[in-house]
Amino acid sequence: MKKKMISLIMATTLVAGLLGGCGNNSAPTGSGTDTNASTNTDSNAGSDAAKTNTNASTALPEMTTDEITLTYMHFDNEQLVNKVAEAFMTKYPNIKVEAQAFSTDGYNDTLLNLVQSGQTPDCFMILGNCDFALSNALLGDMTLYWEADPENQNILPSINSAKLGYYGTDKKLATPIKFFPDAIYCDLNVFETLNVDVPSTNWTWDEMINAFKAATNTDADTYGFNQFHSLVTYYPISNGNNLIGEFGWDGKNYHMDQWAAGVNQWAELVNGKYHAPYGDTDEMEAWTNDRTMWAAYTGKLGFQIDAWWTYLNLFDTPDYRNRGMEWVPYTTPASESGYVFGVLDFGGISSATQHPREAYELLKWMGWGAEGWQTKLDAYQDVETFVELPLYRQAMPCPITTDAEIWKEFQQSFYPTAETRTYQSVFDPVNNEDLVTTDEDTKYGKYFDEFFANCKNPIPFGDCQIPGFANFLDTSYRAVGDALGVEDQVRLEGKNANDFAAELEQKAYEANQAALAAAKEAYQMIGIELNY
Repeated sequence: MKKKMISLIMATTLVAGLLGGCGNNSAPTGSGTDTNASTNTDSNAGSDAAKTNTNASTALPEMTTDEITLTYMHFDNEQLVNKVAEAFMTKYPNIKVEAQAFSTDGYNDTLLNLVQSGQTPDCFMILGNCDFALSNALLGDMTLYWEADPENQNILPSINSAKLGYYGTDKKLATPIKFFPDAIYCDLNVFETLNVDVPSTNWTWDEMINAFKAATNTDADTYGFNQFHSLVTYYPISNGNNLIGEFGWDGKNYHMDQWAAGVNQWAELVNGKYHAPYGDTDEMEAWTNDRTMWAAYTGKLGFQIDAWWTYLNLFDTPDYRNRGMEWVPYTTPASESGYVFGVLDFGGISSATQHPREAYELLKWMGWGAEGWQTKLDAYQDVETFVELPLYRQAMPCPITTDAEIWKEFQQSFYPTAETRTYQSVFDPVNNEDLVTTDEDTKYGKYFDEFFANCKNPIPFGDCQIPGFANFLDTSYRAVGDALGVEDQVRLEGKNANDFAAELEQKAYEANQAALAAAKEAYQMIGIELNY
């Protein structure tokens, strides 16, 4: 009841903002045709198509020429966001942008306070779980703008093919604005030491598992893999057809048979000692003489499953290189549908904004648009202004646009490449050296080129895109009271994940339907009909 009352209060506040807001004139409403954006994967399409639109029926409404102010709330790098805001205001001098940076700590509470005080930002980043924004009707309907914008034909294809940000409804309410492909990092030095061939970068799931086993060698004291993100998360996306989420989510239903197969295989690998010892255990101390050692720092690990930011922040630093490690990235094995896994941060325009067209454009600059991305690249390469800690070392994401020149500049400025180098490698003032040497281009370039070619069809974590997913995890999946979580029951108690599949599938579906119903009710209060 308390949660429902909060939703009612917020919905009332939003309605008041929509009906009685003060300030400048609202954006032109225009008209557009609801045509699904293409999932064209041709990265050579570039930005030309994004700059030209000859079909008047699908044209975006014109931007206002009135003097207005837009607010953007985020938990991104403040210096970078300010640079993008400055460039946006240069192009649109009638629009003032006020960027509001907040820590992830208490972010949703801060957003709630802003809404209740009538200061709802015009557009904002979404922190993790989508249910908070949906159940409180915070996200405005940007279907018209999204589907009429030709630039959205030249973005990561999974955003359109998996309808990310529609949340299983007929409305585009949010979209990915930051993209970190997951990486299964391979230490080439371990394979060289073991005299074992490294796997193909276009590996299948079975080839990946075999590589984990090949890198496990008792005599050499090496283990096959360690994980930050889980094989359980990857399995359905990598093995199922047209599955677009964790636990075998296809957009409407779960397929827990895929989840169960993944859990059982993961447990077999851990219990078979192919997984490195966990931290703060006797096994870790016996392996490294240090209970707190990170497995990926030992130099005796074949693969580390981790986030993209781990490369520039750790693996590509002298500390790791000097210990003999040679980490290169592999994508998660692709399914028949071509999907791989990635971390995607979402954003949306406010349901209370008086300037939805302009808020959409600002969000695009901050997120997926080619113009905004060129501004970001300029800032990432500026190591003179940010000499103490360059912006690219502060969790630099990959582009969401598939603009060929943006990707070429991104790849060749910061990473090894086997291609003819067009852009000069960025100088790293922290380590007083270029990020990439000629030798690194020669030895590692093909791995990075193939990783970037293979990573552009990402599927995100369940809580970011599946209503009710987080609630399902907390109430039915993870440890509740004295009961072990499902995965621990399989790994520690020897149970079969298939025995849980039917019940979990039903509970996950019910949680999804309950979350959608809550969202539908909240949006009805502000005059938006969500159909699902």
